[in-house]
Amino acid sequence: MQGPAHYVRGFILWWLVSLSPLAAQTELEKAVAEFKARSASLGLRTDSATVKTGAVKAATPWRGRIFENFRNDFLDAIPHEVAQRGGTKSVLRRNQFGFNVSGPVLIPWLYKGGRRTFFSFSYEGVRDRTARSFLQTIATLPERTGDFSATVNQAGAFLPVYDPASTRPNPDFDPSRPVSLDNLEYVRTIFPGNRIDPGRLEPVALKALEFYPAPNTAAGPFFRNNYFLVTPETNNADGVIAKVDHSVHEKHRLSVNINVTDGLRGAAAQLPTAANPGQPDRRYQNRSVTVEHIYTVSPQAVNTASFSVERELSASGEQGEPDYAGRLGLRGSSALAFPAFAFSPYVAMGRSYPRSRFAGVFLNWRNSLSAKHGKHSLTLSVYYNRVQLNASQSPYPAGSFRFEEGLTGLPGITGTGHSFASFLLGMAGYAEKSYVVSPSYFRAQFGNLSLREQYQAARSLTITLNLNLNYMSPRFEKYNRQSSVDLAAINPVNGRPGAMVVTGMNGVGRGLQRRRLTLGPSASLAWNPLNDTKTVVRASASVGFGNSLTSSNWGTQAFNA
Repeated sequence: MQGPAHYVRGFILWWLVSLSPLAAQTELEKAVAEFKARSASLGLRTDSATVKTGAVKAATPWRGRIFENFRNDFLDAIPHEVAQRGGTKSVLRRNQFGFNVSGPVLIPWLYKGGRRTFFSFSYEGVRDRTARSFLQTIATLPERTGDFSATVNQAGAFLPVYDPASTRPNPDFDPSRPVSLDNLEYVRTIFPGNRIDPGRLEPVALKALEFYPAPNTAAGPFFRNNYFLVTPETNNADGVIAKVDHSVHEKHRLSVNINVTDGLRGAAAQLPTAANPGQPDRRYQNRSVTVEHIYTVSPQAVNTASFSVERELSASGEQGEPDYAGRLGLRGSSALAFPAFAFSPYVAMGRSYPRSRFAGVFLNWRNSLSAKHGKHSLTLSVYYNRVQLNASQSPYPAGSFRFEEGLTGLPGITGTGHSFASFLLGMAGYAEKSYVVSPSYFRAQFGNLSLREQYQAARSLTITLNLNLNYMSPRFEKYNRQSSVDLAAINPVNGRPGAMVVTGMNGVGRGLQRRRLTLGPSASLAWNPLNDTKTVVRASASVGFGNSLTSSNWGTQAFNA
C-alpha cells in the first residue's frame, strides 16, 4: 500500500514536467491546431475544405440569419365571446418574417472591402389579420319602420316620441317657474300609438337604412347590445434597412444608411357595409437616406457630421367609391364618401375624415464637435431642419348630420323623444359639410445651436450645463393659401375692425406667425454620496421650447371651409 508521500512526489514531478519548455510547446501546438481546425471549418482559411482545387478562394465571410414567426387560429380555441354568440371562427393570422446579412463588401474582380468597408442588409415583413369583436346597439326592426311602441329608456320605462310638427306655445306657461312637466313652455302631441306615419318618413333615411344591418343577438336588456360582429383588423408592413461603413483611413469613417418602409393598416369595421363608421384603411410609406462622417481629430476630440433626407406618406380613402350620397338622394353632397349620420345611443353611419393625404419631406443637417480636457467634456452642436408638408384632408365631404332626441321630445324635458326618430323624420339638430378647394403645401425651417459642458467635479459628482438657442420660422404656404381673422383689420363691408386677411396680399407677410428665437438653458447633476454603485442622486432643471409644423388645414379659411 502506497502512502501519502508517494502522491506528493507524483504531483511535484507532474508540475515540474508541465513547466518545462517542451510541455509548454506541446500545449501551444495543441491550441494552434485547434484554432486552425475551427477556422477551417468556417471556411476562413485557404486550406479549408470549401476551397475549390486550383483556386485559392475561401468562402465569403458573410454572416446572417433567416427567421419566421407565426401565429394561427388553427392552433387556438375559439374565444368565449365568439362562441357564446354562435360563432365558429376568430381570425388570427400573423406572420413575421425576414432575414439579415452582414460582412465585408466584396465585388468579384473589382473590390475587396477587407477591413475597410462593411455592409449590413436587413428585411422584415409582417402580415397580420386579427379578429376584433364588437357588441353594439342598433335600431330594432320595428323602429326602422317608425314603430316606437315597444321602445323604452335605459330604466325600462316607456319612451314617448312626440310629433315636432305639433309644437305650439303653452297658454298656461308660468315664466316665473322653471320648465317642467307641470309647467311646459311649449307642448307637443305624441305620435298615435307612438308610431310615426309612414308617409312622414324621410326617403333619404329609408335608403340609408339599406346599408344598416339588422340586429343579430339579444345580449342586453331593453333591446340593448343587440348586434355582434367579429371582423378582422389588418396590419401589413415591409421594411428594409441597408448600411455601408467605410474607413477612409484611421481618422475618417463614412457611413450611409438607407431605410425603406411600406405599410397598410386596415381598421376593423364596426359595420360590414359602406356605412361603416370606423376608421378608413390607411397606407404608410417612409423613405430616408442618412450620410454620416466621423472625424477623429485626436484621442480627445471627435467631430460628427450628418445629413439626411426623409420622405413620409400617409394616405387614406384613395380608392374610388360609388356616389353613395347621390344614391341616397342627398343633394349637394360630394361623391367622395358615405354621408355621416349620428343618432346616439345607436351605432352611427359614415365616418369623419374619410379621405386624407399627408406627404412630408424633411431635410436635416447636424454637426457635433466633442472634446475632452481634464475633467471637462465640451460638446458644440449645430442643427438645421427644413420641412415640406403637403396636406389634403376633408372631414365631411358628403356631409355630417347629427340627430338628437330633443326634436321629437317635449321641449326642455329630458327622457323624452328619440334621436333615431328624428333621423327617420330627416330633422338634424346639427349639420356641416367641408369644402376643400385645394391641397396645402406648407413649409417651415427650424434650427438649434447647443453648447454642453460636463464637469467631473469629483469622483462621485458630475455637473452638466447646457445652453440651447432655438430658431423657428413661421409656417409658409407655397402659393400663399393661408388666411386668418385679424381683429385689427378693417372690414371693407361695414368699416368695422375684424376681417379676414390672406398671406402675401395687401401688405400681409407670407406667414401668420412671427419668427421665434428662444434661449433654453438646462442644468443637471449626478451625485454618488456613498461612493458605491448602488446609490445615485440625480437632479435637473430646464427650460424648453418645442418646434412643430401642424399637418391640418388650419389657417386656410379663405380657401377651404
